[in-house]
Amino acid sequence: MKKPSFPVRIAILMAILCIPPIGATQIGWYYFGQEMGVNFGMVAGVISVITAAYLMYQMGWRDDDDDDDDDYDY
Repeated sequence: MKKPSFPVRIAILMAILCIPPIGATQIGWYYFGQEMGVNFGMVAGVISVITAAYLMYQMGWRDDDDDDDDDYDY
């Protein structure tokens, strides 16, 4: 599978890191109270950070698009 362009990758990572923790906090706060809402947000945040780190370091999403070694003259 081909990697998306660099700006799209950054937007996806920002969405992964922002939307699930905030959403889990808000929904948990509404239905289960303040303390449980914060706990839900923290769990969702940990999962989001693990997912973003996997994409950045294991799938190579933090690298720029123009990192071809064939273009360099040594």
